[in-house]
Amino acid sequence: MFKLKQFKNKIKKKYLWRKCHDMAYFFCKGRGLEVGALSSPYTFNTDCKLEYADIYDNDKLREILKKIPYDNLYKNKLVKVKHILKPPKYFFDDIENETFEFVYSSHSLEHTSNPIATLTEQLRITKSNGIVYTVIPNKKNTYDRLRKVTPSNHLIKKFENDIYDHTVEEAMDVIKNSDNHELYNIHKKRAEEYAKEMIEKKEGIHHYHTFDETNTMEMVIYITKKNNAYLEYFSGFQERDIHFAIRKL
Repeated sequence: MFKLKQFKNKIKKKYLWRKCHDMAYFFCKGRGLEVGALSSPYTFNTDCKLEYADIYDNDKLREILKKIPYDNLYKNKLVKVKHILKPPKYFFDDIENETFEFVYSSHSLEHTSNPIATLTEQLRITKSNGIVYTVIPNKKNTYDRLRKVTPSNHLIKKFENDIYDHTVEEAMDVIKNSDNHELYNIHKKRAEEYAKEMIEKKEGIHHYHTFDETNTMEMVIYITKKNNAYLEYFSGFQERDIHFAIRKL
């Protein structure tokens, strides 16, 4: 009886935190890659075999995270990073085409300089019939709520012109218009100077782009038309986060 109770508690702890719109556990099966997991990897089904990717190794990541005011979010042990993404494009240079059944990322895409290129690259390393599952914060429910949504045509322009740098204007928008964020509040009076520091350091911790349901859908439609893929799942009209799954044909 005691062992049964322990088992039930373990199951609750692992799985009942999921929101009803979180369908990653349903779509993501087999061999997968999670990008930017840090200390909070997703709890996939037991039949999934995971590898992890990030822009730095664990020592550098922990050094960066210690500077963030909300470090309690990253108090757990970091996952073991196998694939390190290198600037300027942060592509999977060490991974061959069609390697994984799925690629998963949560609260990572908004940090990238070229979100469409990032998702296109994830599709490249995904097998036929595989899934790219992405979670991004809906800006209306975060400290980005006062910022304007990044226009989808701006993201498309960056992709079509092969641009992989953040601009000073993008960084200054983060500093000036984030709503009561401790990291940016102390730099508002020197916004341009700090903006240049943000770009130079490439720490991967800033929301350079903001998303809501509309510009996310516009971006995804553009990606599926450019690639041999289609939108399998989309949720985000009421929830805190936007979830979408792109299926590669």
